Amino acid sequence: MSDRNWKRYSPAYGYVTLIGSKPIMVNSGESITFNQNGPLNHIKFALPSDTLIISKSGDYKIEYVLLIDGPSSSSTYGLILNNFLVKDKLTQYGIQRQVNGASLMLIGQAIIHIPKNSTLELRNIGPSTDTLLPIIGEQEVNAASLTVVKLN
Repeated sequence: MSDRNWKRYSPAYGYVTLIGSKPIMVNSGESITFNQNGPLNHIKFALPSDTLIISKSGDYKIEYVLLIDGPSSSSTYGLILNNFLVKDKLTQYGIQRQVNGASLMLIGQAIIHIPKNSTLELRNIGPSTDTLLPIIGEQEVNAASLTVVKLN
């Protein structure tokens, strides 16, 4: 990257998470409401909220992690950009439990283009209600997290 291009590059990134003291239910069609955040740069987020506002246009790497428990046999999540599921199934990930009551970690990632001043949500796009776990043993853990990093 030339010095000239480097000077024009302006980073944008953000990290939000969901913590709690008891299991958190996420209904089908419902977006995750995050209640904590780490560093935010050119990404707006008001606690608690299910929406991030991305103020800069660019290609972004997005990663999400969910700790899912319960009797549901499968879970499916996807990213909602400007009120629409990201096209071509680029951000849809799911898990299927082979043992009833198993706790599994669902991890999704993608690189997508985001226009400036866009809204971004992480939504349960599956048919069932999921239970997110914010406690393992007696330790508090992140039940869900979403990381957004501008690449260019």
